[in-house]
Amino acid sequence: MSTVNVTVPIAGVVTFHRLDDTTTRVTARMEIAPDGLAEKAGDRLGALNRRVKGDLQRFKKFIEGRGVQTGGRRGKVDRPGP
Repeated sequence: MSTVNVTVPIAGVVTFHRLDDTTTRVTARMEIAPDGLAEKAGDRLGALNRRVKGDLQRFKKFIEGRGVQTGGRRGKVDRPGP
């Protein structure tokens, strides 16, 4: 579990699923425990969901806007053993 400039515990995972040579599905799963009236109200109103969806859309636009691959890792990534 980690925190990002807040005192609310946040945990999650982002996965990348190759669908074909030009398409990847990105999924994000987050667990958050809102604390306090403002955070609980924001959670009930869907503020966090909108924030995450917006961040993923901006990430998509950034990646697709580059037009070329970076020098990042290519190939399979082995899962760690037990």
